[in-house]
Amino acid sequence: MGIVGKKLSILRFLGWFIILGGLIYTLIVDFFYLSHPFYILGLILVISLTLIILKLPYDLIEDNRLLLGIISLIFIIIFNAVILIFTVDQDYFLRYLTVIISDFALFITLHFTLSIKQKEKIIFIIAFVIYLILSITFKLDFLIGQINIGNSIPIIISTMGFFCNFIAETSMRKKGLMKYI
Repeated sequence: MGIVGKKLSILRFLGWFIILGGLIYTLIVDFFYLSHPFYILGLILVISLTLIILKLPYDLIEDNRLLLGIISLIFIIIFNAVILIFTVDQDYFLRYLTVIISDFALFITLHFTLSIKQKEKIIFIIAFVIYLILSITFKLDFLIGQINIGNSIPIIISTMGFFCNFIAETSMRKKGLMKYI
């Protein structure tokens, strides 16, 4: 790989790093956005279960990843049903669900950012589009109501990382330096 390929690979990794920064910033903003303790606990639960399912390469998890994912999803649904019972404001619960789904989609985006498999790249793009739509749609009234630019920064950071990675990979594919499996 020549100098052009190395520069594009660095740009691709930089995109992953920027998306990681956007995910961390998003989680920090969401912890302040979700002020109820049950919602914060639910966010921590989803993040930790997603991290276990996607990132830990233990043999038990690797062999039974789908089963563990289904069990985790059932556990999260039951936990959120209990939260719904104790929730007074249904609109706030809807915002909580969209925050959880958008954070999960951004985590999936981060997970598949550096993948070279075509199916995983499609998941990468779809997950980012879901994150972007949910974040802009359901946080927009929160952003306008508070007039705080700090809440839109995670969306901007994650978008910059996505396009950094996407542009680098497109350039690498056009020059024949990268092929999807």
